[in-house]
Amino acid sequence: MELAHRYDRMWERLLLLLDTLGEVDATTPGRLRLRAEGHDIEIVMAERDWEDMAGTVHGSFVSAAAEVLLAIKRAQMDGAPFLVFDTYELHLSATARSPVQAERDADRQRIEEYLRTHPGARFQARAHSPDPDETS
Repeated sequence: MELAHRYDRMWERLLLLLDTLGEVDATTPGRLRLRAEGHDIEIVMAERDWEDMAGTVHGSFVSAAAEVLLAIKRAQMDGAPFLVFDTYELHLSATARSPVQAERDADRQRIEEYLRTHPGARFQARAHSPDPDETS
């Protein structure tokens, strides 16, 4: 089988795998709703995200699929209703919003608030040696 053809079917293979776990609804773009073992889990991940996860990060369908199955099991155990794709990973979440993105947004809001209340403030990035005794 040609390599390009195997990667063309990655999304369909994921849907077939999820279908072995329970009922899958993939009618909404970017959302996979899974009802398995009495739990409803919504996977917020577009087809392109899955291709990146499977092809770029894991390098194979099997490795990426194992990661998805582990994430689903964690979501079931923790009672998390969402698995949200962000930065090549699925994250447990109470909402359809990425907890990683929520953290980034909160950091940005804190910085904006600080700059608003301290108009003369400036930020500088500095690299520090991990060894305090080391001099540059």
